[in-house]
Amino acid sequence: MGKIRILSDNVVSKIAAGEIVERPASVVKELVENSIDAGSRSIKIELESGGKKLIEVSDDGEGMSRDEALLSLERHATSKIKDINDLFSVKSLGFRGEAIPSIASVSRFKITTRISENVIGTMISGDGGKIRKVEETGCPSGTSIQVKNLFYNTPVRLKFMRKIETELSNVLDIVQREAMSRPEISFEITSGGKAVLTLPKRDNLLGRLSDIFPNTELQSIYAEAQGVEVSGFMSSPLDTRSTTHKLFTYINQRAVRDKFLTRIVIDAYGKMLEKRKFPQGAIFIDIPTAEVDVNVHPTKNEVRFRNQRLIADLIRTSILQMLREAPWIKSYKGRVENSISEFLKEKNAQTNYENYQHVNRPERTFAEELGDLKIVENYDSPSLRDEIRPSKHIGHEFRISQNDPPVDGLFESGGLYSSLRIIGQIRELYIVCVSDNGMVLVDQHAAHERINYERLKRAYLENKELEVQELLVPEVLEFPPYESSLINKHLGEFESLGLRIEEFGNNSFLIRSVPALLKNVDSTILVKDVVSEIAGDGKEESLSEKIDLVIATMACHSSITAKFELSFEEMKALLEELDRMDFPHSCPHGRPVAQELSYYDIERMFKRT
Repeated sequence: MGKIRILSDNVVSKIAAGEIVERPASVVKELVENSIDAGSRSIKIELESGGKKLIEVSDDGEGMSRDEALLSLERHATSKIKDINDLFSVKSLGFRGEAIPSIASVSRFKITTRISENVIGTMISGDGGKIRKVEETGCPSGTSIQVKNLFYNTPVRLKFMRKIETELSNVLDIVQREAMSRPEISFEITSGGKAVLTLPKRDNLLGRLSDIFPNTELQSIYAEAQGVEVSGFMSSPLDTRSTTHKLFTYINQRAVRDKFLTRIVIDAYGKMLEKRKFPQGAIFIDIPTAEVDVNVHPTKNEVRFRNQRLIADLIRTSILQMLREAPWIKSYKGRVENSISEFLKEKNAQTNYENYQHVNRPERTFAEELGDLKIVENYDSPSLRDEIRPSKHIGHEFRISQNDPPVDGLFESGGLYSSLRIIGQIRELYIVCVSDNGMVLVDQHAAHERINYERLKRAYLENKELEVQELLVPEVLEFPPYESSLINKHLGEFESLGLRIEEFGNNSFLIRSVPALLKNVDSTILVKDVVSEIAGDGKEESLSEKIDLVIATMACHSSITAKFELSFEEMKALLEELDRMDFPHSCPHGRPVAQELSYYDIERMFKRT
């Protein structure tokens, strides 16, 4: 008997279902997208046990006739496309005709539907993909699809189901993603008879943003070129989450979770993000349908662009423009009542300065250091720079707050930091200031590190020759063989950064000069740390590919440290210099430069509100 055989329709259905239906959230996604395609203005989702026992999606869309309802259970039956050419101009969310038959094959299902022209509707019920009953029924116009006991006939898939809370969380995530781009539709989810999510109809995107991003301050982004537009709202690099669940991306209003898009967004924020932290927001890409293929993944979560470079440049440009212009200062979000008691407990504790111990105290005054800085125009990526046009509305602030009283942004125009009134310095590390909205603490090391980082990077990107300081006595350093080979490979690039290093034999090197900005720094520790950054992950990359890490390391070494007392003039000079930076609100490693405690929080602290 031959080894190759044709699979039965039942097995084929279950295989297809496995590609499309992974968990309750997958079912909800497919059914909600069908409801959206049907022109619904109200979509209700009812769940039991996180969708394991019951999923019911009801809408007020156009509904189906009896024949259409029966045909919807046939594989590859669809109203969305007619021939192969339609695949290249798909505007509907669904188009393959696989979702409903796939779901029906692994559940006990019931479809109730009526078109507005008919007085009587149709009810179809069955299990495991087999139709058991078809009858007329009274029902509102629209469609309701009920899915019970998902995966009851595929025990292996059933074992992979997660806890009820996890499955419910996944459903909530899916529905919020679908709802974000459709503010004109109301969404409601009930679980166990209790409402868990209610999103009313909204007049515009801002209304829907307020539902999904409560208490979050977002800023508008926009860029366009070659008929492609990127728009949306994104969060501060200091207002982040530990996952990407609140980073929504859309292609022509289709919700996607494309790894390429997510990576570009995160890369645009760069070192402004803390480690393992991700921004929040929604990005909408409007693109001609011929320029994108949405038919490359079973769940249509991933897409393929004809011009991927253009998309990447537009996203980067829009986010970088927003980050430059938006007044990001992180407000203190903790319980203010506890903050005082915690401070009193630790008032005699010593601050952990281990990150700064290897940095020597500069011999010159800080004001003299700042006097050396020469700031040039903002650097923009040359790629598509002349063609990509940012919006006139970039930097428009959208503050979403349900509990706090509405207040103006901390800063609304230029001179963000120089507008602060300086009170003094605490722990010889933090500059205490007052703004119109409250008290602001500035981390002097993080602030100076940002200034030095941008100066060094601008010089590097513009191929400007850095002023260097020749060492009176060259330092000799020995490295392991692997690191020695890396140094030899990058000697020219080191020199472009002001580090002149020469081979000295037997894996040893002479340090001849350092950037003038770093002349008071221990050159041996500096070079060791820079080499460590390059060799850190063992990947063979050019120094230019790790330039951010290298320059951030150099900036850290050259910055004022903890336990460094500043005069009033030096503190003022530091804040004024911050205002000249492109991204003044975080250090190159992602830590915030400033934190704000609003007057409202202070009044709550003393129970005045």
